[in-house]
Amino acid sequence: MHDDFGNLLVATTLLEGRFANPVPSAWQSMETFHVVFQPSYASKYPVGLGVMFAIGKLLFGSFAAGLWLCAGLASSAIAWMIMAHFPRRWGLAAGMMTATHPYWQNGWSQEFTNGWLAVTGIAFVLGGLLRIRRSYRQTQLSNSSPSLRSSYTAMVGLGCVLTLFSRPFEGGLVCGLLGLYFLPILFTRGLYSDPRFWRAALPGIAVLSFGIGLQLVINQSITGQVLKLPYQLHESQYGVAPVLIWQKPHEPSLGHRFAEQVTFHRGWSMDAYHRVSSFNGYFEMLRRRLGFLVNHWGQLLAFAPVGLVVLRPERRRLMRMIGLLLIALLIINCIPWAVPQYVSPLIPVVLFVACSVARGLVKRVAKFLRLAKRPVGLEVALFASIILFQCCTAFSIAQARSSRGEGWETTWAEKRATILGRLSNQPGLDVVLVKYPAEYDVVNCEWVFNEANIEQSQVLWVRWGPKQMNEAVIHAYSKRRFWLLEFDEHSEPMLSRY
Repeated sequence: MHDDFGNLLVATTLLEGRFANPVPSAWQSMETFHVVFQPSYASKYPVGLGVMFAIGKLLFGSFAAGLWLCAGLASSAIAWMIMAHFPRRWGLAAGMMTATHPYWQNGWSQEFTNGWLAVTGIAFVLGGLLRIRRSYRQTQLSNSSPSLRSSYTAMVGLGCVLTLFSRPFEGGLVCGLLGLYFLPILFTRGLYSDPRFWRAALPGIAVLSFGIGLQLVINQSITGQVLKLPYQLHESQYGVAPVLIWQKPHEPSLGHRFAEQVTFHRGWSMDAYHRVSSFNGYFEMLRRRLGFLVNHWGQLLAFAPVGLVVLRPERRRLMRMIGLLLIALLIINCIPWAVPQYVSPLIPVVLFVACSVARGLVKRVAKFLRLAKRPVGLEVALFASIILFQCCTAFSIAQARSSRGEGWETTWAEKRATILGRLSNQPGLDVVLVKYPAEYDVVNCEWVFNEANIEQSQVLWVRWGPKQMNEAVIHAYSKRRFWLLEFDEHSEPMLSRY
């Protein structure tokens, strides 16, 4: 989808050794979604996923390898987080359940727009805070002075940076709520006034400061303003629908030169905004996002209501965590667009609640069966059954998707890739003028995207526009071959020399 190309532009830009690219000649004909062209040429998206895709390309020769590196990192982070509060076998099980999750692996691990890094960041933050609380309680029980490991605070800082570089709004919200949840630890027995605490906190502060400083450098490189995010610049230049439902629509400063831009920004985006702005629309969106969390993104959360009834000792902690989840979800639900990655920062908290409930229920069942001293067998049976079920489901979903009646080769993406491959195998440089039909699903099937290095790209994708704009493209890239791509939704794309 168009979001995927935006993240891949970040990766190709980083592989060129820079955060932003020079503005290409005749850039007006290359305007596309999620990309800024003034004062520089760059994606509006944070750099996190792009860094992982660039690493995948460097190490394994494929951007897709970065997807699986993200998934492995998130699974390991979940395991590390759960081990902060539960036995190691529970952490290992949680990591394996993440790694074999049928919807995550058939979704995020196959898409260049995903929430893996946000999951990783919040898992680091929550895991670090849980370890800080555990250290404090241990010193409190032994009646000794509080002591913290620097590695815990460093992981909290690293988690905040990963969240900043992936889902800054939703992730920042969850980080803030988690901070408030654990804030009383600082003020109990004057921990904030202990110099040893601040020495231990120094690595975390340093990591967080470095991340914020790097983001400011990125802002300056792309937008020309230290405090202006690329996302903000893009929305002011092209966006119409506001990012949050309590804001008002606005007119873009650069306007829309092509019908495709009007269809996307004034049609699809505004329709989503108007739907969620109503009372019924808001709660319908809330229902869908709860569905993401419960049905696809953590089925074990469905046991939480049972746990609140049965697990009396854990009820207070569970209520606080579920309250944190609901507050974050209600605020995140003010974003009009319903895509799973918006709730990705909530997933580590969901899994923590799910593990709390599951462990409490296992203990109750073991006690009922008079196995209270040996609940490990029940735990292993639970883990093994869940992981086996997830593996079977994952493979069945993958098989169903790969054997669809229409076949992958009929999708627009395959057609675009086929044309790109054919032209790339020929000597010389090419320009493809894409002439859209009057009515076309440009929201899901956008053709015009380019890599970071426009001047050296073997194939440039350009929009067919008014005669003056087409002549400007021909003049700017006169040494290239020109092709005209014409199609509609019911026929094969026709590529001819122009």
